[in-house]
Amino acid sequence: MASTDKIPLRYLVFDDDDEAENQYKRSVKIDGYECIPIYINPTDFFDPDKNEFKQDEFIATIIKKTAGVNINLIVTDWNIIDGDDRDDGYKGLVGWDILELVIKAKDKLKSRPFFIYSSDIMKASQYILSKISKEVCKGEGKTEDLSLNNFIADILKLRVEFWKRDGTQFNEITTLLKGSNTISNIVLDSILSFDGNMVINTGNVNYDGKSIAEILNGDDIDIRGLKFIREFIDLSIAHYSTLNE
Repeated sequence: MASTDKIPLRYLVFDDDDEAENQYKRSVKIDGYECIPIYINPTDFFDPDKNEFKQDEFIATIIKKTAGVNINLIVTDWNIIDGDDRDDGYKGLVGWDILELVIKAKDKLKSRPFFIYSSDIMKASQYILSKISKEVCKGEGKTEDLSLNNFIADILKLRVEFWKRDGTQFNEITTLLKGSNTISNIVLDSILSFDGNMVINTGNVNYDGKSIAEILNGDDIDIRGLKFIREFIDLSIAHYSTLNE
């Protein structure tokens, strides 16, 4: 990547409006950066005849579209698929479900900020409070059951922001993307862009002869991957400076 190239900021967008991708491309722009929406329409995975959402295919698509790239932000509309009133019918799909499915697809994405917009913020808030309430009721009297504590702890760890769908959501998304522009994200994004490249001649048997993707271990950057990034930076600085003279 040349120094004159724009820094990429990639973010996932889930919306049932096929025009949404173009709206984001027009409305979310930052000087010096290339804001890249990775658009997925969840309704493409809904079979109305069977009243069934193809969850496995949806998750597989998330994994495929985010392979080898750094995701800075996850954005989703709240109202995606209406539910069926029948007891045995499909219960629908809302923004919170999207959040859970994204984390199920790639657990490391739970550290990224989530942005949920809706024309009815109150309704979205009530849904989540109701979900927490059901977990509390389910956990009553189960002093040895830690599932409730884990459920609430997981929610508190997430960075979720709600916004009204009134056109101003694009400004807030721009702000969140700017805030996600950390040095670590830039380094990770740059290294991941060469994930298929073979590492040679570092003098380290743990890295030489392996692709960058293998070293970073796909979804999970473990301690070996972090050590590789540190060594990669050290070698790059040594190559382009007089530190070793």
